[in-house]
Amino acid sequence: MASLTSHRVQAVAGSLVDGLVVGVTEAALDHPGRSAARRRLYLVLAASVVADALWRDWPALRSAAAGMPDDARDSAELTVLVRRSLLTLGWSAVVTVVDGPLARLLRRHGARRPHLLIGMVAGAAGGLCTLPVLWARAADRAEGDRAAQELDDEIAELLTTGA
Repeated sequence: MASLTSHRVQAVAGSLVDGLVVGVTEAALDHPGRSAARRRLYLVLAASVVADALWRDWPALRSAAAGMPDDARDSAELTVLVRRSLLTLGWSAVVTVVDGPLARLLRRHGARRPHLLIGMVAGAAGGLCTLPVLWARAADRAEGDRAAQELDDEIAELLTTGA
């Protein structure tokens, strides 16, 4: 059973990854198209998304490796996944629309890396927008874990007293 703190740490980490997706994608535009720097940023981006997915789905992966049946995701989990994806996509779309004019304006005002500045702001905003969704789901997961643990304890008690 994972604690509420564990679920909340996972929510914060997921929110950071969401912000990183938006921010790093924008910041990479400061580098030439096929440069090593841009490839490194995209590698960091891909690694963070994969790490987040592995961390979130680790219990299901362990169950599958042990040959246990896969529990289908519940509707609340799918709702959170859709909201999280839409929020990240929305911030990415906003950044795409304002990127050119805002980067030119920042360059005129002396910014050496305007896309990095835009990426930091958009990434922070994107991450902060997904945090409440993930935070609420963390509380639901912890409550579900607690209820499952209580049920397991009751079944164990019944089995030991019935023997």
